[in-house]
Amino acid sequence: MSHKLGAAFSIVCVLAASPARKAQGPEIIRAGNPALMATRMPLTTDTVDNYVLSNGVRELAGTTVRAITQPQAGAESVYEIRTIHSTVRGDTSVTIMVVRTQDLSLVFHRVKAPRDSAAVTASRTHLTGWVVLPNQPVILLDRSLEYPVFGVEGQVPWLLPLLPLAAGYGVVVPHFSQWQGGEQWDTVTVVGSERVTIGRQSFDCWKLDTGPLGPPGYRMYRWVDKGSRRVVQSVLRAAVDGREYWSYLRS
Repeated sequence: MSHKLGAAFSIVCVLAASPARKAQGPEIIRAGNPALMATRMPLTTDTVDNYVLSNGVRELAGTTVRAITQPQAGAESVYEIRTIHSTVRGDTSVTIMVVRTQDLSLVFHRVKAPRDSAAVTASRTHLTGWVVLPNQPVILLDRSLEYPVFGVEGQVPWLLPLLPLAAGYGVVVPHFSQWQGGEQWDTVTVVGSERVTIGRQSFDCWKLDTGPLGPPGYRMYRWVDKGSRRVVQSVLRAAVDGREYWSYLRS
């Protein structure tokens, strides 16, 4: 399984391209939106266990560890989001993303995986970088930005705890994907409330539909604990019978 598909059921995954959207419909929320400023980024280290469910059999596929810190050095206050994804086969992917604390816009993003890698650096008005994909020449990125951008990290799950989630809430989140070479669009919709039990712990959660991801026909759902605002469970599933990719926050 490639890095992009293998990480689809984890915190680190790559977004499939979404169709262009018009201005009407759900609110478009960009870096610096005042709705995001009421809650600050949680400085936590989460461990997530990833499973594949096929024909009623659940098998451990790997583990993801994500640490969010706030380095003190530097002229500008930033958050660092460091993610290590390990599979049971021994493959390891490392992602480091740096965003500004002021507006959560992207500063730097680097991905190193067994089969692909990328690095981008962004100011508020310009972005440069490179992408390496299997059996392809290096892709160079050099483009102006109309707006400061969010970074891509699996349909931006690090951003979900900062949204003002509530019954009936829906929003469109544009962000930059180095894999697609441009801006992508995620729709985040609260589809209900559910109580989720993981191990010996139970959580009262908002259930979110975060849209298409990965192979055609697959869709991602995530459960965000109402108290801690952490993503405690995720599933990538198809509309028809097939494999499902589940992720659970380790107790």
